[in-house]
Amino acid sequence: MCAIMKRKPVSFFESLRSLILPENRHQSEPITNKDILDELIACFDYSCRTEPVGSCLIFNMHFVIILHPDIYEQRLASLPVIVKETVKIFYSRIQFLQKKFSDISPVSSQWQFRFGPGAEFGQDKIGTGDIRVIGMLTGPKAGGTGSSERQSTARVTMKVKSTNVFDKMDINMDLLRHIHFVENGHFTVKYQPDLSLPASTNAFSKPTHSVLARIDYFNAENSRTDAYLMKDTEIVIARKEDGNLGYNNYLLIDSGFVSNPHARIRLNERSGRFQIASFSSQETRVDETVITRSEAGSPQWFDLKDKCQVLLNGMITLDFKKS
Repeated sequence: MCAIMKRKPVSFFESLRSLILPENRHQSEPITNKDILDELIACFDYSCRTEPVGSCLIFNMHFVIILHPDIYEQRLASLPVIVKETVKIFYSRIQFLQKKFSDISPVSSQWQFRFGPGAEFGQDKIGTGDIRVIGMLTGPKAGGTGSSERQSTARVTMKVKSTNVFDKMDINMDLLRHIHFVENGHFTVKYQPDLSLPASTNAFSKPTHSVLARIDYFNAENSRTDAYLMKDTEIVIARKEDGNLGYNNYLLIDSGFVSNPHARIRLNERSGRFQIASFSSQETRVDETVITRSEAGSPQWFDLKDKCQVLLNGMITLDFKKS
């Protein structure tokens, strides 16, 4: 006699997920291109389950991907292809979901992907077998109201460490301060209402970033003058040493009067203002104001006005000018 077992009903989203089911992998194995793709799709799928309102489909369009520095370098050349395949699958997902939702409501005019190398995220170490994918509807916004703590907190889709599954949570965006997001890991793809991929392959190439600011600096120790073009949204000012040569967003000054690190300058994307934080035990002055020293892990930011002058330890003069 043959026993007949009743099959468990499959939900709409489970059938959607079965279209592409990520394969199991061991955490100790180095990350592959497919692993990154699978994590992005899983993050997107979760947003499709949790963000919709009634018959209106809403989904994440801004993604931050953190990889171990070695893996980041290995996968750098493949990132445009990963982004292209990701957007392609996003559109196939949305097409499938049109059977359930009558209104497709993208919250942004473009997809955003920011890849960055990092050895840790919060209190967690990032190994060669780890990926941190953070999904957001539109990403951090400029301005806003409320306390500074509230402004630096964002609602995101991210994996919970204890369960290893995606969930929605609030995180402090300062957790990303140690991640060096530079132009070769930033991709912007215009959203196509007809859910088709852009005809031009240039849409999946890294964007050409304009210069955000120019910093002309004078070293009174050796009477040398030089210039630095700020292309990244955050840079570090430090003494020129071998250990600092591998970073693209470091302004290195060959002087014993410069601390290591001495300061950071950032473009606050929420407020649109440039700011500086000093970590040196020696005096850092902006025009006539002495900047309070802070710890690297908890910087105290001071606004930088256009065409202001920064003086490091009484010896290094920086003329800051927005582009």
